[in-house]
Amino acid sequence: MSSTLSLEIETAAFEAARGDAAFVFFFEDERPLRGSAGRADWRLCGWLSALLERGRLGGARGEAALIPTGGGLRAPLLVALGLGPRGAFDEAAWAGAAAEVVRRSLALRVGSAVLAPPTAAGRLGLRQRIDGLVQGAAGALAERPGALLLRLVASAEEAPRAAELLRGLRPRQLPASVTLRLSPGPDRRLEAGRTPRSTQNLT
Repeated sequence: MSSTLSLEIETAAFEAARGDAAFVFFFEDERPLRGSAGRADWRLCGWLSALLERGRLGGARGEAALIPTGGGLRAPLLVALGLGPRGAFDEAAWAGAAAEVVRRSLALRVGSAVLAPPTAAGRLGLRQRIDGLVQGAAGALAERPGALLLRLVASAEEAPRAAELLRGLRPRQLPASVTLRLSPGPDRRLEAGRTPRSTQNLT
């Protein structure tokens, strides 16, 4: 069976981003929570912090918690994923996290997921972040066929460059069973004055 991975750049704040599920990442040796994990925790009145304090979560790689957002985020579900030690985070770890997002999205039977790279991803170049996301997500879809739309949250400063990278993407060794598509995002300014295009097949 074939799979379809659709990618979109999201410029809304993480808590306002559209998706059936929102994914945040946290490290076992980084407290308090930072980035989108810290933002989601604040919006949910410290729910993630409470799980950490009670020892229900630690941040080990592969660890996860599923939390209903109750309106605290636009997405109805939040999935918090552990990444292990912060110092070990690299492009391969980011690709692995992207693969985990896909696996858990398919298990939850959601059609769209929103995610923002953890703060440690700042040590990776934007091209590495985009490439790692595509490689990890496509690899997971090759293992378990399905269709998923991933919305990658980017800052207003990075969004135009991220959209440009996606439009010119030439994925390396993508599985033959996975079709990669680029969907126009909600912020048409990312097209730099161009007429928004329909979904584009990049393979």
